[in-house]
Amino acid sequence: MRARRTKTVDVQPTGKGEYSFEARLTDRAFGGDYGGPSDTVIHDIEITGRLRGPELTVVSLTVTPHELPYRTCPTVAPAAAALVGASLRSGWRKTVLAHLGGAKGCTHMTTLLLGLAEITTQVIFLEMNSTTECTRESRTDGRWLDRSLEVEPNLLDVCFSLRRDSPVMIPVLDRRSSMGNKDES
Repeated sequence: MRARRTKTVDVQPTGKGEYSFEARLTDRAFGGDYGGPSDTVIHDIEITGRLRGPELTVVSLTVTPHELPYRTCPTVAPAAAALVGASLRSGWRKTVLAHLGGAKGCTHMTTLLLGLAEITTQVIFLEMNSTTECTRESRTDGRWLDRSLEVEPNLLDVCFSLRRDSPVMIPVLDRRSSMGNKDES
């Protein structure tokens, strides 16, 4: 017997500073006795919506529970509407938990909603790639990282490879410093 969770988040630009997204969480169980097929879907939840502006403010959000184990589970989906107007970049986790944490929500829906914060990284990538193509060459020569710091200065020191003293960042920061760009400080 085994269980598998798949989670996907697709993001697409729809205009300047505007994005649509679709997120999905599916839990499947395999190899057990489920009174039917050899595998079964336990949870399948989809969230669609639109974001706007530099704070990635949620302007629309729809939760569609395709498959849930209990008849009461889908009744919490409309509570997600309270997240419209919230920012993925600022306080998202706190806002989601305030409206849907614990017995106020469904742990699976809440997990998927919390994961929407990952869209921030995808949007940064899309913005970086809109002017500097993400190629092996642009990553090696530092052009792509240089663009990343223009799009999101707070990327500096967020992980091991993007730390200020890493062999990846030192040439980029040196070049920016020699050109008079002090954004990296």
